[in-house]
Amino acid sequence: MDILKANPSATFNPLLALTQKTKHELRSSAASLVVIQGDNIVLEWYNGFHHFKKGARPVTADSMFNLYSTRKTYIGLATAIAVTEGRIPLETPVHQVVRDIPRSELGEVTIRDLATKSGAKYFGKDRMEREELAGKVIRAITGKTIAQLLTERLFTPLELNLTEWASSPKKELVCDFQADGHYSSVRIESDEGHDRNLYTSALDLALWGYLHLKKGLIRGERILPDEVFALYAALQSSEDAGKRLFGWYFQEDWYYATGAAGCHCVVYPEYNAVGVRMLNRYTDNYAADQLTFNRTLLDCLKRSSAAGGARG
Repeated sequence: MDILKANPSATFNPLLALTQKTKHELRSSAASLVVIQGDNIVLEWYNGFHHFKKGARPVTADSMFNLYSTRKTYIGLATAIAVTEGRIPLETPVHQVVRDIPRSELGEVTIRDLATKSGAKYFGKDRMEREELAGKVIRAITGKTIAQLLTERLFTPLELNLTEWASSPKKELVCDFQADGHYSSVRIESDEGHDRNLYTSALDLALWGYLHLKKGLIRGERILPDEVFALYAALQSSEDAGKRLFGWYFQEDWYYATGAAGCHCVVYPEYNAVGVRMLNRYTDNYAADQLTFNRTLLDCLKRSSAAGGARG
């Protein structure tokens, strides 16, 4: 099953060819691509099925993939909203905000440490992950879970109706293949927003990247305060290159986030562009996969701009 919803020029053929090749080599059952450039969707492509068994649903625009670590950009933005609007400095020790965990279990970890994925990854006897601890910080400041805050502030106004932390099965969820690659499943967990069960469509993820590209100003309407994205810039200028900041890796020509099963979002500020690729199969070759995709799309954007496409 292969659906091309846009009719791109040959400019983006290398990206399509690369994604088809990667899908085949990884033995992914599902794939999709979305590229936004110059405030327009210039490529939208869907291929494959939700799994390999008989009766599998074909991949379409409403197919929702598990983002895995790409979800950290969502937790990161929720954190940025909470601390900015709550006027909480990033240097604040978490034990000053979260009161239901002993200080002895938290040590001196700060909100900055959570935002930059620094220091300890697990906390306490139950080995709570950073993302759950970030959720506790967000709830202590805002009174809302990560999912509640983002749904109210972003998912609903931006009509990201195919984005959710899945807590029950539904036909739109794409199965992914676990690390051993022998079986496919969907991941059903808490709907609070910290677990590895954030599912979204390719287009919703592209719009998520577009929100960051535009720094919260969408269709002339300010969705988030300037201060939220000023915090991103401040963090980027004060941290070593290569660190994950609010879930994103910032590099010279782009910033990006990726997940274990191949869902990837990359933003190109100079070219006013966002690219998304969705897969449902694990790969160990993260670095090469990400770099090849990012460079290929960058080359396509350069050719598109030379031919008259929009730049930022």
